[in-house]
Amino acid sequence: MTDHAAAPQPHDPAAGPAPDEAPAPAGASAPAGASAPAADAAAEALAAQAAVPAETEEERAARRTRRRKAAVRWSCAVLVFALAGTGTALAVTAPDRTDIPGLATASDGRYTFPPLALPPLPSGKAAPDLKDKSTDKGADQGKHSHQADLRHLLLPAPKEAGGSLNPPVFPAPTAPASASASATAAPSDTPSAGPTASATASASAAPAGTAPADWVPCDAMTGELQNPARLRELLLQYVCRGATVREWTASDGTSTRIRLLRFASSSEAWSTFSRVRSEVQLKVAPDARTVQYGDWGIPEGVELTSKESRETVGKDVPTTRVAYVSASDVIAVVTMTNPHGVPAAAFRQVVTLQSDLLG
Repeated sequence: MTDHAAAPQPHDPAAGPAPDEAPAPAGASAPAGASAPAADAAAEALAAQAAVPAETEEERAARRTRRRKAAVRWSCAVLVFALAGTGTALAVTAPDRTDIPGLATASDGRYTFPPLALPPLPSGKAAPDLKDKSTDKGADQGKHSHQADLRHLLLPAPKEAGGSLNPPVFPAPTAPASASASATAAPSDTPSAGPTASATASASAAPAGTAPADWVPCDAMTGELQNPARLRELLLQYVCRGATVREWTASDGTSTRIRLLRFASSSEAWSTFSRVRSEVQLKVAPDARTVQYGDWGIPEGVELTSKESRETVGKDVPTTRVAYVSASDVIAVVTMTNPHGVPAAAFRQVVTLQSDLLG
């Protein structure tokens, strides 16, 4: 044995490749300085690339066509959703809320009235100045009195009572009712207990809300009172120049009656108003009590007293509500009754609109 390892023998090229060396694939050369494993990996990558066939022009065109079709389909889908959303929004916002099932707000009892308008005044006459607190005597009487036809100052019947929604059409203005009106409307020494036969016939000849208001006797209201003699005394003491009435029954069963009484002066009207609201009781509400009505937006210069019956239905809704309104030389009495209860919103609406016409 020898103490030294055998020296590597030089390889003879003619003897073929060395045992540890694999023949390199044709057309490939190992990178300079690369190890045998790296050379093998590079060779395998080149072989795999050579095995994948090149994409033809037809295949590229087909792929582009598929992409375009997909883009068109998505664009159409987005457009359909946008149109559907826009249509839904229009369908919800265009009609009135009350016409859409599920969104309609429950009615609080208010009515639908035509556009309100004041009647024209006779030539040379002015509207009453209700803000003026001076006495209604002598030269001041004209500016405190209503010069328009009293019948045209009545609130029209609402749609719910068969009334028309067209704006009112007034005839040419004439001088205030005086002799002719007094002959049929002013109280006599022996006032009757109810409306005249002619007034009753004219009121019943046309449907509710369509017949024009007519003159009635000033004492026609006494038939509705528990103590009619008290009102007769007041009408004899203070000069009532004319009276008119409008009545209707709405689809909810609420009956409404509005009476207007015109006096010779605002002072006489105020005296009658003050005593009627405290001393006169209606048959339909003999125990009516005065209640606070709050801020209803009543015109300045118009006085209001509100009463309601003690008979109530669910949630303490009274079956009768009454309002006494004083506007210069005119008094209005609004009576609303319903055995199922008079809605507060409807009562406030009627009283406020009638006050606006007088104020």
